[in-house]
Amino acid sequence: MADPIATLRSSIRSPSDAIRWACVLEATAPKAGNVYPSQSFADLTHVHFVTAAEITATHLGRSADRISAAMLSAVQATREATGTNVNLGIVLLLGPLVAAEQLVGGSWQSRIAKMLASLDSLDGGNIYSAINVAVAGGLGEVDAMDVSNPGTEIDIRSAMVLARDRDRIALQYATDFRDLFDNVVPMVERSIVEAGDMLIGIARAHVRLLASAPDTLIERKSGQAVANEVQRNAQAVDVDDPASMQRFDDSLRSPDHRLNPGTTADLIAAALYVLLRQNPQATKSST
Repeated sequence: MADPIATLRSSIRSPSDAIRWACVLEATAPKAGNVYPSQSFADLTHVHFVTAAEITATHLGRSADRISAAMLSAVQATREATGTNVNLGIVLLLGPLVAAEQLVGGSWQSRIAKMLASLDSLDGGNIYSAINVAVAGGLGEVDAMDVSNPGTEIDIRSAMVLARDRDRIALQYATDFRDLFDNVVPMVERSIVEAGDMLIGIARAHVRLLASAPDTLIERKSGQAVANEVQRNAQAVDVDDPASMQRFDDSLRSPDHRLNPGTTADLIAAALYVLLRQNPQATKSST
């Protein structure tokens, strides 16, 4: 059976290509509780995600830009075009990945460590502004270092370290993306290769990731007990059984979308970018 990832990777010519494909594939796969072509929210549709994918690819693909400025402009342009914060988490994850990819020497993850260590107060201000443009106070509240309440000097890395236990995107910044490279990328790759299909594999990886850890967006919106219950329900899903997958998807649908596992979806988009840009064997973290 042909590897769908390798087949698509052979057509990728630039970071922008990979960003566009990663975002559109993630948004199109029938992932439980998320928006996809046949499932919309009252204020959010698949078209919003596709629009945001193009904007993200355009802005983050400008290699001459300071990456934090590109991240801010991507979120601003998306807000203007769609009226949503649909790509905030994806931009927060893809920005460091794209910037680190351009550095020389070492594994991709080791380059991310260097890139994150180099973030200064201007970068912190740009990233903080992106979060505020997207109206994302839900990243949490931790006094002086909270990303939603900065002082005059913005140390975004320290803010993310403080938020790491309640936000899995912040965890990536705090650990040089070790969680992404060690856990998410291998799961997404295995699920796609086993399925022999990108979209089916992504949907299965999504459930498996939800089974392995609570989604932190659900936890912030609905509390730890609810997030843990969703995790237990995901553990009971047979990913090879479409009916089981559908029941789980149905269980996450509610008018207020408080069970939308959005952080897990963002991590999948980031993993797809990694898989489309480079053989994952070259990205694994060192022990």
